[in-house]
Formats: sequence, C-alpha cells, structure tokens
Amino acid sequence: MKRIYVVEDLCNGCRLCESFCASLEEGVFSSHGGRIRVTTVPSKRCSIPIVDCNGECIRSIHEDGRPTCVALCPTGALIYAELERAVQARLEYEAARQKHSLFKIIAPWKWPFPWLRPNEQRARSAEGEVM
Repeated sequence: MKRIYVVEDLCNGCRLCESFCASLEEGVFSSHGGRIRVTTVPSKRCSIPIVDCNGECIRSIHEDGRPTCVALCPTGALIYAELERAVQARLEYEAARQKHSLFKIIAPWKWPFPWLRPNEQRARSAEGEVM
C-alpha cells in the first residue's frame, strides 16, 4: 500500500507541505489544521515532517495522483510510494550524495541533474550551451 515516507535529511523546514495540507483540509494556508506537522529538532539542527496521512485523504492537484504535499516539496523530502520503492529511493539518494554535492540538499528524484528540470530533454554542450 502506498503511503507518504519522509527523508529527514532533505527537509529544509520550509513548511510548504504543512501549509498546503492545511489549505486543502481547512481552506486556509496555515500551519494548523493539516495532517502534517514540521517539528524542529534543535539539538540536531534539522526539521522533520511528521505525517499522519496515507496520501489518499487529500485531493491531488496533479494528474499523476501524487498528494499535493509530495508534489510541492521543493527538496523531495516526501515520497509517496510503496515501502520497497521508498527504500530504493533512499538508496538512490545516498548514492547520489556521493557523486554530487547538490544532492546533499535536494533529492535526485526531484531534480535528476542539477542543471536540468525533470522531463527536460535538452542537453548542454561542454561550453554550457543548450542544444
């Protein structure tokens, strides 16, 4: 069964997931009323989204059926998948972190290459020109 999983290392504490969840639940952008709470852990200097939702309780604003919070997370910290796929995504993230420093702050499934947006078919030459 699909559900929302969290990659804590990627959460930057922006609270977009919290705000959009509340807006779909209550009709108001706020940090209250939604099914996601972002908790800050001072000792570790990080933020962790606590998700009380399986992803099907909120209508999706995207055609592919992903929950809005997952689609709008700028870093890819939220994953809507089966457990096996979520574990695989975490392993992909750990491998990507070793290859490129940008992947320490953003998920490879969110932006597969630092210079290309997802589904962008254009390539860049060695000089940086778009071909």
